[in-house]
Amino acid sequence: MKKLIGIPLAIVIACNPLSSIAAPAPVVRTIKQTQASGTNAKLQTINVWKGHGVSISFYGVGEIIQRVWIDDPSQILIDTDRCLKGVDRECEEPGAGLIHLRWIHKLSIRGLPAVATTHLTIVTQTREGERKSYHFRVAPSNGKPQYSQIALINDEPALVTPPPRTLQPIAQTINTTRQIRFGVAVAIRNKLLTPSSPLHGRIEQVITYLLQGDELSTAANKAVVSMELVNKLIQLGQSPSLNI
Repeated sequence: MKKLIGIPLAIVIACNPLSSIAAPAPVVRTIKQTQASGTNAKLQTINVWKGHGVSISFYGVGEIIQRVWIDDPSQILIDTDRCLKGVDRECEEPGAGLIHLRWIHKLSIRGLPAVATTHLTIVTQTREGERKSYHFRVAPSNGKPQYSQIALINDEPALVTPPPRTLQPIAQTINTTRQIRFGVAVAIRNKLLTPSSPLHGRIEQVITYLLQGDELSTAANKAVVSMELVNKLIQLGQSPSLNI
C-alpha cells in the first residue's frame, strides 16, 4: 500500500471529495409557542444525548420561567441561567430565561418506576403578567446529537402597517354628502323613508364616514348600506323632483 506522505494535496482531495463530508447538524431547533402551550398544543419531544446537553430558551419570546417540574429526575438533571423563585433557597434575582437539560446515569430512587421518557412542565410569565405552561416529552437518545438548543418563538404574525388611506378631496366629499342629504330629504318627503328608522340611521353613518375621509363604497360598506340605495339617494339629491 502506498503511503500518503508526499502525495499532492489535489490528489488527496480528488480521492476524498468534500461533498462526502457530512454537514454539521443545526445548533438551534425552533418551536412555536402554540405548538407547546395552549389548547391547540401537541406534546413536543426533546431529545437529550450522552455528553450533549440541550437548552430550552425563552429569550426570543421574552418570558420569565417561574417553575419547572421533571417527572423522572433520576436520569435528567435540570439547571437554569438564573434562580427560580420558590425553588432555590436563595433567590435574590429571580428571572430565568433558559433551562439546560443533561442526561446522567440512572439513579435508583425508591418508588420511581422505570420509564424510557419523562415529562417536563415549564411555567412562565409574560411581560404583561400572563402565566403560560409548556409541556415536553424528554427522551434520552443514542446516536449523533441533532441540535443543542430549543428556541421558543412567537408565532403571531407581525403587525403590518396598513397603507395610508386615500382621502377624498374635501370639495368632492362635501358635494357628495350634500347630495345624499338632499336625497334623504326627498325620500322622507315622499314617505319612502322614516327619520326614526334604522335605515335612516345607517345612511347618516355613511355621511359620517365620508366626512372622516372614507371613499363612498367603503363608507357604504361600513354602514351596511347598499351602493344601489346610495346612488339612488345621490340621484334624488341631484334632481329633487325624481322619485326612488
